[in-house]
Amino acid sequence: MASIAALGSAAALGRAEQILWNPLNLNKFAASTAASRSSTRLTSPSLQVVSLFGFKKKAAPPPPPPKPKGKAAVSPATEELAKWYGPDRRTFLPEGLLDRADIPEYLNGEVAGDYGYDPFGLSRKPENFDKYQAYELIHARWAMLGAAGFIIPEAFNKFGAYCGPEAVWFKTGALLLDGNTLSYFGANIPINLVAAVVAEVILVGGAEYYRLTNKLNFDDKLHPGGPFDPLGLAKDPDQFAILRVKEIKNGRLAMFSMLGFFLQAYVTGEGPVENLAAHLSDPFGNNILTVLGGSLERAPTL
Repeated sequence: MASIAALGSAAALGRAEQILWNPLNLNKFAASTAASRSSTRLTSPSLQVVSLFGFKKKAAPPPPPPKPKGKAAVSPATEELAKWYGPDRRTFLPEGLLDRADIPEYLNGEVAGDYGYDPFGLSRKPENFDKYQAYELIHARWAMLGAAGFIIPEAFNKFGAYCGPEAVWFKTGALLLDGNTLSYFGANIPINLVAAVVAEVILVGGAEYYRLTNKLNFDDKLHPGGPFDPLGLAKDPDQFAILRVKEIKNGRLAMFSMLGFFLQAYVTGEGPVENLAAHLSDPFGNNILTVLGGSLERAPTL
């Protein structure tokens, strides 16, 4: 028995030495050990039950794939600018009704208010483009001031504030032609027709002279900024570009409004506020159809 035990211990020792001193055998031993453990794990009934009912701890999910590099976030001001400037700006007809290839090349979206509309080709020459742009903007600014001057005094007079006997734009002009003076909020303003004309010539003519000759050395004579922007609304270039669009849009609307005021005064003999009040009081009885149809008695006074 002692000899058998000695032989067994010697064989075990030799086997251990073979494993320890032979790296290949060590790897094989580790692989066989891992395989046996794996087979034991898969064939164990208790582990099979755990796997069946889902109590086994789930492996961590793989990390999400890296996001593709895209464009930088676009600011709201940049998105707003893209609506009014550049090749993808809004045009005078919606998408589907206008092929952008039909827009003239010189209308490239660099100017505020460029909707790609020039049916007569008036701005084909660069010098004409600049000239007509200046004409439109100046008329638009005058129209905005004129529309406010037509509406505000008449509205004040209608709703309680005394702005003369009849604060309607064409009747106020008639008062000056008759040699009378103006009256606002009960205060008499000693300005007759001659004084009004002289003041307009000096103030408006002087401003226009400085604009044409650029005596103040502005980089942009049409949108000078600086002392003409006391609130600093145009300090941000993007906001300044958006404000230019708003200005020309409101100016175009004011020019159409002035044309409507002229025609209304000729047809109805009343101011815009009185016409609006009459329409709101009876929309179906006071509108353009009843006026043109002659159902209402209207006597033009101009």
